[in-house]
Amino acid sequence: MNPELRATSRIVSAKGGTLDFVSLEGELLASIAIPAGMHYAKDYLELVPAGATVELSEGLVALDPPHRCASQPYSPDGEEVSGANPDFQPTSARRNELEMRLLLSRMGASTKRLEAREKALAVIERIPSPEPVAAVPEAAPVVPDEDVKPVVK
Repeated sequence: MNPELRATSRIVSAKGGTLDFVSLEGELLASIAIPAGMHYAKDYLELVPAGATVELSEGLVALDPPHRCASQPYSPDGEEVSGANPDFQPTSARRNELEMRLLLSRMGASTKRLEAREKALAVIERIPSPEPVAAVPEAAPVVPDEDVKPVVK
C-alpha cells in the first residue's frame, strides 16, 4: 500500500494515468486506467488484492483533503473574534443552581460545625453523678382493726 494513498485521499490527474497493483515480490498484478480529473481513492483501494501495494503512474497525484479540525488563534480582543453571544442572559435555571449550591454549602458547614461541637463535648470530663440513696425499708403492712366495721352503702 502506498503510504501517501489513504481512503480519504483524492487521485488527481490532468491527462489520466494508471494505478498499478504490485505484489511484494515486485510482480505487476493489475493495472487500472484512471481518467483525467479528480477521483476518490476509496473507490480504487477496495480493489487492491491482499498483500499488494499501490503505485501511481506518472501524471497521477494523490492529495489529502484539508483537515476538518483547525486551531483558531486567540487575540487580545478575543471576545469579539470568538463569536460569543454578547446578548447572552443567564436563565433562571442558572440562578436556581447557584442558590442550591449556596444552600448545600451552608448545610455542609452546619454539619461540620455540629460534628466539631460533638467532638469537643466528647472530650470534656464528666462530673460523676452521686450514688443513689439507699432504698427506704418497707413499712410493715397495715392491718385493719377488727372492731372497725367497713362501711357499706
